[in-house]
Amino acid sequence: MRRLSRLQALSLRALPVLALCTTTHSPWAQTAADPGASVQIYGLLDAFVGSMQRSDEPGRTKVLGSGGMTTAYWGVRGSESLGDGLQAQFALESFFQTDSGTFGRNTTDPYFSRNAWVGLAGGFGQLSLGRQTNPMFVASGAFNPFGVSLQFSPVMLHTWQPTYNRAVLGDSVWSNAIQYTSPTFAGLRASLLYGMGEVQDREGIRNLNLTLNYAAGPFAAVVSVQQAKTGPGFTTTIGRQDAALIGASYDFKAVQLYGQLQRTRTPDIRTTANTAQLGAAVPVGAGRFLASVARTERKVTGAAETHRTTWTAGYDHFLSKRTDLYAVYMQDRLTGFRNSGSVGVGVRHRF
Repeated sequence: MRRLSRLQALSLRALPVLALCTTTHSPWAQTAADPGASVQIYGLLDAFVGSMQRSDEPGRTKVLGSGGMTTAYWGVRGSESLGDGLQAQFALESFFQTDSGTFGRNTTDPYFSRNAWVGLAGGFGQLSLGRQTNPMFVASGAFNPFGVSLQFSPVMLHTWQPTYNRAVLGDSVWSNAIQYTSPTFAGLRASLLYGMGEVQDREGIRNLNLTLNYAAGPFAAVVSVQQAKTGPGFTTTIGRQDAALIGASYDFKAVQLYGQLQRTRTPDIRTTANTAQLGAAVPVGAGRFLASVARTERKVTGAAETHRTTWTAGYDHFLSKRTDLYAVYMQDRLTGFRNSGSVGVGVRHRF
């Protein structure tokens, strides 16, 4: 028999992997080897064409950008039944840029930048270990009509976007983290996230977040508090920040209203930032009209107070359950600068 080339041998070895990929196209597809285990491949792509300018930018930039409404990502997650209601679970998720195909949100991101954790879940709740999304980031995205958009959501720009002088330091995802999430009791669910700083002989260098979520019928609310000491934004002169968020929403069917208040305090640079956001979503046809405004007041001891006001209006039209088209207009104004407007039209697809 003719010997196989190295390339042919590798191809034959890859066949089981290809078969797995085709059988896991539908959510939580069962593996033939173990009926108690499941694996899902999933993700989201988002790209937009726009003309962008912040209030403090001298000029305008025409872009074909990524993540207009949601930062693009792909992931693999799975679970295995261990008996008596206990499950082993994992998630591996990576951000990427739709416009360029580059992995990560930027060059500093690790490969699995969105999530990389393993844990156990059961009647006690869930315990997970690894790199995990910050619950305060999730809360600030859940209680505004533009979700987690870091291009057009006013409150997300003020709070998490570095180019808008973000109010919250540290990343939206914490590495070296332990998280416990409780079961839901009467609509109430709690989570505790502890991020280890891994600095020798300095156990105080860590991140800590406590979040309480409540949902009952058309009403939902959240309270999230944290103290962070490590991650992006922290330097030799900035070693700690305290942050708090409260948010609420109510769905009247004809309109869903959103509101949230945030406060951050960075004592090392004697700075406080207070952010308020109001928003609404009105169902129309196969989509929703969206509107939101956020205002941040920043106070630095011994310096003049600054204000930033940003508002956005747009329409999000669903072609199917997985694909939508959106068009938005945003206006931004920072103390000492003129009003500037940005506009974008994009498409988002989930798989």
